[in-house]
Amino acid sequence: MALKTALFTAGFSKYPIERAFKAAHKFGYDAIEIGGFRPHAYAPDLAKGGAAKIRQLSADYGLPIVSYAPENTGSPYSLIFEDKAMNAESLDYFKLTLDMAKEIGSKYCMLACNHPGSGRNKEDVKKLFIENMCILSEHAQNIGQTIILENVTPYEGTIICSADDLRWAMDQVNNPYFQCMLDLACPLTLGEPISEYFEKLGDAVKHIHFIDCCKDSEDHLIPGDGEMDFPRIVSYLKEVGYDGYLSLELFSRYANEPDFAAKRGIEVYRDLLANN
Repeated sequence: MALKTALFTAGFSKYPIERAFKAAHKFGYDAIEIGGFRPHAYAPDLAKGGAAKIRQLSADYGLPIVSYAPENTGSPYSLIFEDKAMNAESLDYFKLTLDMAKEIGSKYCMLACNHPGSGRNKEDVKKLFIENMCILSEHAQNIGQTIILENVTPYEGTIICSADDLRWAMDQVNNPYFQCMLDLACPLTLGEPISEYFEKLGDAVKHIHFIDCCKDSEDHLIPGDGEMDFPRIVSYLKEVGYDGYLSLELFSRYANEPDFAAKRGIEVYRDLLANN
């Protein structure tokens, strides 16, 4: 199966969400990835009627929703709050994000483990994270919505960063509705080969944030603007038979000109996929 492309709406945070759908349709992306942040698609807003708008945009522009990435940066919700009341409130929120991912027709709901903060025992944090993911995975299974766990760079977190971290989490949770994804910034910033993910996780890798970066920063860049060897990466993905989406997730460097970034990104993608 040919590799497919997706555009992450978070890069269009300065515009109404329809601008991202228009760009993805105009430039020829195969799908869209929804950032669950205000004002675009915050889960409580979706529950109050906003989900219908997202479904309509998906239909109008002919773009399936491959992933819903809810607000998950630690404020106001986290998967690892030490305070029991904050943790319970967060679990309610993340259950709602799973419900809303289902409601908008998203194939996956993407969760990540934010930075736990300093001064905490790492083993205690890991135990809490797994307890929470077991609860959320059971909810996901009950409603038929798959979670994909995203790794983060060491600049963003300490619990789920590497291929081994993802493998550990999947083994601990042990639920078919709990899978994983790969953000390409992570192996570069950690100094690990991409092959680790496919050798250790196999077809559990359901999605890729196909971006470039530099070793000393988590900033997500258009392939070619950073330090990665993308011809080699694409050849390897084809070799192992990865058939999920390659999603363009861009940060602040491109915020003022997201249409230009989306256009250049798909042009780079097409060239890489055609020639490697």
